[in-house]
Amino acid sequence: MKNEHFSVIKNGTQTSRITLPLTGVHRTFLLLKKQRFFCKSCSCTFVARSSIVDRHCFISNQTKARVTMKATEAQSITLIAQDAMISVSSVQRFIQAYANECLKPTNRLPENLSFDEFKYAKGRMAFQYIDAQTGTILDILPSRFSFHIKNHFYTRYSYRERCSVKTITIDMNAGYEKLIQELFPKAKIIIDRFHLVQLISRSMNQLRIQVMNGFRRGHNEDQKKYRRLKRYWKLLLKNEKDLTYAVYKPFGLFGQTT
Repeated sequence: MKNEHFSVIKNGTQTSRITLPLTGVHRTFLLLKKQRFFCKSCSCTFVARSSIVDRHCFISNQTKARVTMKATEAQSITLIAQDAMISVSSVQRFIQAYANECLKPTNRLPENLSFDEFKYAKGRMAFQYIDAQTGTILDILPSRFSFHIKNHFYTRYSYRERCSVKTITIDMNAGYEKLIQELFPKAKIIIDRFHLVQLISRSMNQLRIQVMNGFRRGHNEDQKKYRRLKRYWKLLLKNEKDLTYAVYKPFGLFGQTT
């Protein structure tokens, strides 16, 4: 309604304490005095709005922007909450709201997908599927259970669209294989290279420990082999490109400079 014939009049003020970002190491608040108005036509009251804070909120937009920036770094939600001086639930709510704005739901699927999960709360894992070529996150599900994943793809994507997917890259989670065969009948499964290298590295380290423990209770020569395998274990797992033949340094357990 337009303010004609002075139908809207001032009706006092309302003071709110708004949380601002830290000033140095000190908590900072703003006592924002808002003008209240009264409408004679409908007998309703309302409060003036400000760009500093959203309606019905006591956390400033600058603090929300700081939370969003911190969320891009390798920090836990608890540390972000301590840095912004707000609650953990508020940080989760702001990150979720920002993620919903960035994600644009679509009914089309790319030819190459990638499945992955990540930890977003204590003891809880989320599921995400990504465009393997561009790295764009297509959507995030709050659960990685097969029931929720099936329900999501059956509801959003048609059978024809799911058949258009050619490859899906996953880790070594056996639960995804049966799921992919049911949802994407024409897609080929590709194991992520990172997890293959990780499996080889762990297997080699386990073999080193097994051989090392075999020399643990032997004679003096076996004891030397045990100590060598225990001290220089990083050399066996080191990348070949990081090894050099130009720099020599002494290795005490071998009794020579190599």
